[in-house]
Amino acid sequence: MVEPRRSGRQRKANPKYANDGWDKEIIRTLRESSESSGSSPAESQTSSDAEDDLLPADAGLGIGLALAQGEDEDDDASMVSAASPGSSDADSPPEDDGDDDMGIASDERGGSSRPTARPRPSSTSAPTTTTSQTARSRGVQFSREHAKAAAYPALFGPGVDDLCDVLRARDTWLRARDITLPSRETLVTELERSRESSEARHQETTPTSPVWDWLRSNQDLAPIDEAELRDTYLLHGTPDHPVVLGPWGKQKKYHLRYLSTMDFGQAWPVEDPQSSTHTQTAQSAESRTTNAYHQGWLLNVGEKVQCLAWAPCPGPIQYLAISVKCIARQRRMAHSPESESERPAFHPSPPYPSSIQIWAFDTAEVGGRGIRTLAMNRQPRLAVVLATQWGNIRRLKWCPLDDSRPSDSSRSLIGLLGIVSSDGHARVVAVPVPTDADDPADVQQRRTFRIERAGLDIPPPSDTIFTSLTFAGPFDLLLGTASGSVHLYDLADLSEKTTRPAGSAPASYAWDHVHHTYIISLCAASAPHSTLVASASASGDLVLTDLRSPEQDRVAVSRMCFPTRDLVYLPFTRSFAAVLDRSGNGQVERNAATLLACHHVRQFPSMSKVAKLPHRTGAATALAGSDWHPCILVGNARGQVLATNYLRKILPYRRSHVKKAVGAYIQKICEYDWRPLTQEEVRRQDPSHQPSRDRDERQEPSHIRDDASPQPTQHRDDGADLYHGHDVRPGMSRFHEGFKPDKIDVGNPQPAWKKAKKYENEEIGNGEAVFEEEQAVTAIECSPNAHCAGIVAMGWGSGVVRVQDLSYDAG
Repeated sequence: MVEPRRSGRQRKANPKYANDGWDKEIIRTLRESSESSGSSPAESQTSSDAEDDLLPADAGLGIGLALAQGEDEDDDASMVSAASPGSSDADSPPEDDGDDDMGIASDERGGSSRPTARPRPSSTSAPTTTTSQTARSRGVQFSREHAKAAAYPALFGPGVDDLCDVLRARDTWLRARDITLPSRETLVTELERSRESSEARHQETTPTSPVWDWLRSNQDLAPIDEAELRDTYLLHGTPDHPVVLGPWGKQKKYHLRYLSTMDFGQAWPVEDPQSSTHTQTAQSAESRTTNAYHQGWLLNVGEKVQCLAWAPCPGPIQYLAISVKCIARQRRMAHSPESESERPAFHPSPPYPSSIQIWAFDTAEVGGRGIRTLAMNRQPRLAVVLATQWGNIRRLKWCPLDDSRPSDSSRSLIGLLGIVSSDGHARVVAVPVPTDADDPADVQQRRTFRIERAGLDIPPPSDTIFTSLTFAGPFDLLLGTASGSVHLYDLADLSEKTTRPAGSAPASYAWDHVHHTYIISLCAASAPHSTLVASASASGDLVLTDLRSPEQDRVAVSRMCFPTRDLVYLPFTRSFAAVLDRSGNGQVERNAATLLACHHVRQFPSMSKVAKLPHRTGAATALAGSDWHPCILVGNARGQVLATNYLRKILPYRRSHVKKAVGAYIQKICEYDWRPLTQEEVRRQDPSHQPSRDRDERQEPSHIRDDASPQPTQHRDDGADLYHGHDVRPGMSRFHEGFKPDKIDVGNPQPAWKKAKKYENEEIGNGEAVFEEEQAVTAIECSPNAHCAGIVAMGWGSGVVRVQDLSYDAG
């Protein structure tokens, strides 16, 4: 086939039509002004400056507004193109300095006179130089082929303030002593740094806010006696819970009573052969427990642990708020036939009784460096009990401390506790400090109150209920609903509106429909980025929203996985941590695996794998992190609590020197086993005549002992409830302690045909592991206080709570 003849002349636009309507003087002026770019009205688009020159002097305001609107649209287009995954500096064409750089193919090859195509104008070339200062990245895919010096600004931000936190964390927390758990030596460095920043903040005078005093004066707490408390709001007739503790092969059985505590370090006796018997007898309880291999406290709260929340307090006493699941007997107290068809997932539940327990833990200073640990010579005590008629307590969150709070309020109040209950309301309660907090443990009595009126009671919007809450600051309260909307409330503004009509609901100053369904969790970033809020819904979607412009600055990540209740903000890298179950990890694996993932704020749609949980351990059920160290704690359905330093996995390293990369490890803190008691064991067990052998004598204060009923299974519900499930059954627990960090491997597994010969004699199945409800980890909470950053509380579905200091002395 004969090729068609083509002309070798360079094709140009016909000036008769291209310059039609242009005056010659105007064309000459425009060509002179565009010599640097080599463009002309006939060859390229005119600039906005040229269009301004063409405007007549008597142009109206409408023309100017139209041009301004066009410029804004061009800027928006350049921002969108700059944020697209396919655009980068390498892909954008170079800027032309003039016509001298242009040529045709015949200049180099000499065999063809076909002209070179002129590059198309790209919005990422010249316009990016003018919009880069105002453009914001909300999900740019960053190529991993870049060097480490380019990876840090792309992941965490180009500014000095953006890189300061992550570089400081890299130099502080990548030592070998902090591979999984924080060491006290490194925590001292972090504590000194926090003191310097707090002193700088204290130099700025802030006005005193009346929020604390307003909430305390607005609420009504009525004291109640012990008999009413136990009959209505607490469990009675609960048998002792047997717990097996100790080293492998030498474990012993201990009995833990309801609302009592014990030191599990007594199962690891430390014997010094060089010390005499007289010296061992003269040792105090503090010295014995200080040298124990393991030390910490076990609590028995009797029912499934719903929420754990440490109060932000700088004093030596740490307060832990605990809420448990309501039993069937309590739900029957408020039974209403018309509410049987409306389950409380999307509808308010009846007002059956429930309670919030505030436990006090004494701490002692370690080494005189400002770091404190649990004082094992003073037993934890149930300091305050708040009785409510709000149904199940679903969320507990303490309000962050503020420097503007009155000094008298800090001495009389533990803090402000935000509560979301199954009746659909959100409330804020000012929790009082126990009057005998400084008295010895044997003379202290707990304070019991029935909340007649909360300091702030926010009813839900119509046709929905509140499901989650978080604080974006000392005064900003965020609430999620079952319909997918997020509501914002200003506590300082509500406290100033003293003229609100009686019976009127507090109004939110902003709200936005973020999800399409039930919001399970909300997590706000810490200051100064508290306007960034991450949320997860029942559909598995993960959304990052900027409260300053929630409709424009929003990034949604669709995840094909089961929803998770916990989201954790990681301030060292400005990231949010979440778990990804096996159905959403994007791989077809031989065994079930759950991933711990990290979403950076600048690249929120992309996911960085932090760790892979052990196979066949069930779904991840709890997640916790700290603002003072980069160690993440995750619990699963098998009852395991695992820890890892996420910085060792996600920080960029030099790709050409893989051997120099910092290795990442994961360590098992403990593993919890639970089994139900047999009928014979239940018949033999009598709470009023429990043998005291192998029982800690300090765990039986007279004001906690419960001998009200001899029936061990009185609280158990024989009827089946598909929504609430059954109450906790009498069972036996056992703890296994972890000690060995394991190397993290999140890579893709080998294909099945490569593993066939290795596993030819094994039964290969691709199913999910199933465990008892009481065995799962239901809540984990790290202390928000800097001097107690290593203290962690862990709760299980059986009602057992473990409080332990995970920090250690590396020397």
